[in-house]
This record gives sequence, C-alpha cells and structure tokens, in this order.
Amino acid sequence: MLRAVLSSDKGMAASDFAKPLPQEIVWLRGSLMNAPEYQVALSFAGEQRDYVEEVARHLQSRAISVFYDGFEAVRLWGQSGVEAFHEAFAQQSAYVVMFISNAYVSKAWPRHERRSAFSHMIEEQREYVLPVRFDDTPVPGLPADIIYRNACEFTPAQLAAAIAKKLGIQPFAGKASGVPPPRMTSPTGEVVFDYSSYNGRYAIGSGVLEFESKWTKASDTSIHVYNDPPSINGIALASGCDSISQVKNASSLDYSSRTRTSSLGQIVVLRNTEGFYAAVHVLGIKDDSRHDDRDELRFRYAIQSDGSDDFTEFVDVRPT
Repeated sequence: MLRAVLSSDKGMAASDFAKPLPQEIVWLRGSLMNAPEYQVALSFAGEQRDYVEEVARHLQSRAISVFYDGFEAVRLWGQSGVEAFHEAFAQQSAYVVMFISNAYVSKAWPRHERRSAFSHMIEEQREYVLPVRFDDTPVPGLPADIIYRNACEFTPAQLAAAIAKKLGIQPFAGKASGVPPPRMTSPTGEVVFDYSSYNGRYAIGSGVLEFESKWTKASDTSIHVYNDPPSINGIALASGCDSISQVKNASSLDYSSRTRTSSLGQIVVLRNTEGFYAAVHVLGIKDDSRHDDRDELRFRYAIQSDGSDDFTEFVDVRPT
C-alpha cells in the first residue's frame, strides 16, 4: 500500500515532483525497496519435510517471513522453478537455513538451491548459510569450518526459536498463544487433545485440504465450535446424523453462524476457504469443571478430498 502511494502521481501537479520528500519517507522508501522479501529461506530434501514444515510453521507464528515451498505452492504454480528458487535462495532472503542429509546432497533440486545460496554467500562475503545437520554427509562447496546445528538436538520449535534469535527477534515479541496448533495431516483419523490449550485449536489435513478447528468449553456433554480460524469458511451441524457416512449433502447445511454447539455424538461439518468439506464426529468430551481430571475432546474425522459434499463412502474411518 505504501509503495503504491509513493509511486502514484494521481492528483499531483508536475511541480510537486521537484519538492523533496520528508526525510522519514525517504528512509522508509529505501528500507522497503532494499529489504529482502524473506527473512529466512528453508532448503531441504523431501525426506525431512515433516520436520522442516514444523519449523516453518513456528517461524510463521512468530511473524517471520519465511520461504518454504509448501507455503508458496499456489504462487509458484506456472513459474519457472529454476528461476523462482534461484531468486529465493540467492536474492530474496536474508538467510538460508540448509537442512543437510544424505538425501539433500544427492538430489537435484536441493543441489540447485545450495548452489544459489553459495553464490550469494561468496558475493556478499558474510554469514548467509545456516547449516542444520541430520547426518555427517559432506556438502560440496560448504566450508568445513562453518558452525552448524544438529537437528537431533533441537525440536522444530526450539530450532525456530534459535533462528529467530539469529535474526535478532526477541523470543516474546509475539503473543505466547500464537504458536501453531497440533495437527494430524492424514485425510481420516481420530484425535484426542486438550481443548484448553492452543486456544482450543487443532488442525486436520494439509494444503488445500487443511482445516483448523477451534473449540471451547460448554459442558461434559457438549462443546462449542467456531469458524474463526483463517482456513475455515463455515461450520454447520449435521442434524439427525450419528455417523459420518450419513452426511450426504453437506453443502445444504446452515453455515450462517460463527459458532455452533455440538452435543456428544453429533457430526460437525467444516467447510474450508478452498471449498472442501470435513466431517467431524464428536466422540468424547471431558470438562475439568465438572469432576473430570482434565479438559479433553475426542473426535473422529474424514476429509472429502474429491471436492464433493457426500460422505457416504466413509463407512468406517477408524485408523487402521
């Protein structure tokens, strides 16, 4: 928005362009134009994706701009991968975190990413590559004296905290509640979690099939569910259904309220912002204010990956 204002000549006389800009505007414009698009880029092999994705989500929760291919899939669609990844790792990032493993060294795309990163490191002659090792595989082009972190000594959250510190970002710069919620990425599954933690959030699925649910206490026989998370377009109750396979026409349900209250045994339907549906069967509720030892929600879920609103094929979605 600021760039558009600074570059627009709408409603200005030609003489106005000769007037010097206030110093604070000159400084801010220069900062915006020269700042890297990403504070950090993550270079890795697919074998380490689960670990790296958790790191990326923790960085994102700290409001750190991060290049992680899983977050960029739609933007990169149709672009030249060679050019786009070279720009990300050689031009657009303040640092590159390199997740080193045997697979990382042997695969073509990581090789392209690290060559781009090394070229920038040589050109800038400053610390730029931050190595994180999964094993002792030698990396062609990486100076032997560069100090690294060992992935087995850091959880993804701990590594994200170390990266933030390297960037000069205070550990409590954001809200403590901003941490990413727990998640299960499979299209079907059964979840048990403490709904008094993580602001009652639990994510299921991934990519365009991601649904971040949000729950709060009602009683030991019912629970409130919300459409607040950014991935959720709407929530509804499938009245009269006591199993996921009985949900036949999810698009016809009422999604007009921000919150619904589900009773034990009911089916909650989530519609995400990509237009996909997930059905959630509430199986168990514990309430620590009603003689239970903890707050706990247990639910079974199914995500309809083909884009339809019919769940009759999900006869039994218990994990095998």
